[in-house]
Order: sequence, then structure tokens, then C-alpha cells
Amino acid sequence: ASGAASGAASGIVPPEDSTKKWRNWRQRTTFTFLMIGGFFTVIALGPLSIMLMVLCLQVLIYREVIALSSVPKKERDLPWSRAMNAYFLGCLEFYLYGHNIHRALKKHMWLEAHLQPVFAHHVFVSFCAYLVGFVWFVGTLRKGYYRFQMGQFAWTHMALALVVIQSQFMIENIFEGIFWFLLPIALVIVNDIFAYVFGFFFGRHQLIELSPKKTWEGYIGGGLTTMLFGFVFTALLSDWKFMVCPPPNLHMTAFSAVQCDVNPVFVPRDYRLPAAVSAVLSAALHRTVTTVTIRPVQFHSLAISAFASLIAPFGGFFASGVKRAFNIKDFGNSIPGHGGVTDRFDCQFFMAAFSHTYYSSFIRVSTVTASALFSSFLALDTAKQLELYQSVQEYLRAAGSLAAGAAAEAAQ
Repeated sequence: ASGAASGAASGIVPPEDSTKKWRNWRQRTTFTFLMIGGFFTVIALGPLSIMLMVLCLQVLIYREVIALSSVPKKERDLPWSRAMNAYFLGCLEFYLYGHNIHRALKKHMWLEAHLQPVFAHHVFVSFCAYLVGFVWFVGTLRKGYYRFQMGQFAWTHMALALVVIQSQFMIENIFEGIFWFLLPIALVIVNDIFAYVFGFFFGRHQLIELSPKKTWEGYIGGGLTTMLFGFVFTALLSDWKFMVCPPPNLHMTAFSAVQCDVNPVFVPRDYRLPAAVSAVLSAALHRTVTTVTIRPVQFHSLAISAFASLIAPFGGFFASGVKRAFNIKDFGNSIPGHGGVTDRFDCQFFMAAFSHTYYSSFIRVSTVTASALFSSFLALDTAKQLELYQSVQEYLRAAGSLAAGAAAEAAQ
């Protein structure tokens, strides 16, 4: 025990019992491959099955997180506490997915006729439903339980923010193309696997005190492997329309014939190599190499891979901090060798939020057409049209797109 303590203090990972270590390895590896197989089966079945999977994960993880703050004795005296947790989850789910549900109901006219007012104003309805829950909560406050009930209320809202709202970005990514859903998840999975592999075989130096088994060797080895995987994996998927096209409908599968105008980042481009690099490659390959053909999305995948390698693991470290705070080993035991569902997805929601933000900032192509803009222009009164015309003219002149003489002539 003293040896283990001194090892932890010096930043060296203490040795683990060999038999237990390899038993855990076999169990963890077996269920890892089973989960990967199930995951790719869901992907092949298309966007509807992916959305249902995400919704199931939301509920399971939310349930595991809420269970951490459970105090059975107090909850028996407060019979509505669990019902309120489920109610607030339902309110948020309706707010996040009301539009999607409404679109699905349009295929069923009799349902649309009866529920149209609810879904047409679903944001207002969601807010009113939340207010009902808030009044319900305040009405159940009991003397002697105030601190516990306020803690439960705060914990419920933290779980909603960290689990449900962040996981919404996964579904947003699906509608941009399944590629943008799959890539971030695959990067985190690969990083987790190879960080474990490198740490298992080469790990010696502890990375962070929150997770004693996480090592610098695993962190660096997993990160480099993830970067390489992201670059190659992106190239392999870029020609598959099922992956890169926004889903035309929710019932599309991997076997559907999908056609679209792909985002320009998936189109290969020739890049001229620096002279030094060109000389080295030409000498090694015994032929002249001056350019290389790469898809721009591969450079973007390197940026997303860097986040998956450097920052996303801290979602797992945060989860480790939560487990230490509650003095538990895992969030659950639903996945042998891995713990609970939260133990395997503690980085994924954080990763989904980043990838969606990155895509929206640097990759998304504007869908606004010139005809749509002109229609909006015609809807303005004459004074606003002239103001807009002058502003555009000044902008083009400042950008060098409109010569000063041409601008003056146009003004006349």
C-alpha cells in the first residue's frame, strides 16, 4: 500500500494485478467490438434509427446522472421528486424536437388536424409546460427538506443542460449529413481505444490525478493515432453519398440511392508542395512530384481530430471527478467491462457540440439564393431599397470589386 501511495505521489502509475488486468482487458475488448458492431448497424439503417438511438442514450444517461443524487429515504417522503425529473425531461424533449415531430405528423392528416395548434406554437407550449413544472416544484417544498429539494432541482437542470441539450447537437449533425454525425463519434471512440491500448502496454506516467489509470503515454499515443485515423477515414467516406449528402428523408438507409450536390469541401483539390518537400518525395519515389491531391475536408478533419485528442478527453476527466465526488467506481453496470452508458459517452456530447459549432462556422455553405434575396429587396419600400443599394455599393468599392469610376457612373 505504501508503495502504491509513493508511486501515485511521484506521478508513476502503480502496477496492477496481472490476472485481473488481462481479465478486464478481454472483457472490455469483447464488449467494445460488440458495441462497435451494433453502432455501425444503426448507422446503416439510416437517420431515423440514429435519432432513436440518440434519444435512448439521452434517457439512459439522464437516468444514470439523476440517480447519483438519489437519497431513497428522503425520496420516499417526497413522492413527486422522480416524477418531476421525468416531467422536466419531457418538457425539454418537446422543445427540442417539436418541429421534427410536427413534420412527421404532416403525413397523418387526422393527427395533424387535432394536434396542429400544439405543434405550431410548440415553443410557447414548451415554456408554459416548464412553468407548470416550476409551480409544481415550488408547491411541493416541505419544511426540513428545503436544502435537499433545492439541490435536486439544481442537479436536474445541470443534467438537462450537460446531457440533453448537448446531445441535441448530435441530431443537428445528422441533418447536415451522416458523415458529420459519424466522424466526431468515431474519433472519440478511436481515441479512447488507442489511449487505453497505449496506456495498457506503455503507460508509466500518470496524466491527471482524477483518473489514476490515465497516462501521458496513452494520451499522446491515442492522440497521434486519432489524427492519422481522422485524415484517412475522411478520405474513405468522402465519395459515399449516403454519408456526405443531407438526408432527403428519415427512412434513407445505406442501401438507398442518394444523390445531391456535395459540399465543396468533399471535392479533391491539387495543392502545390513546397520545393523542399517536393524534392524529397521526388527522390524517394523516383519521379517528379510537385502537387498532391487532397480533399479540403481532410484538413478540417485534422482540426476536429485535434479537439477529440486534446480537449474531449477532459469530458471523461470531468466525469471521473463526478464519480470521485460521489465515491463510486462507475455510473452503472449496464456494459460489462465499461460500467454504465455514461462511462462510455462522457466525451461524446461535448464532442458533438464542438463539431456542430465548427461545421456551422467554417464548413456550412449558405443556402440563400440571389432570387430569394431579390424577392426580399422588392418587399422593401423605396427609401430602404436606396439605402441598401448605397450600402452595397460602398462595400463593393471598399473591397475593390467595384471601380470608383464605375460606381460614379452607376450613381448617375
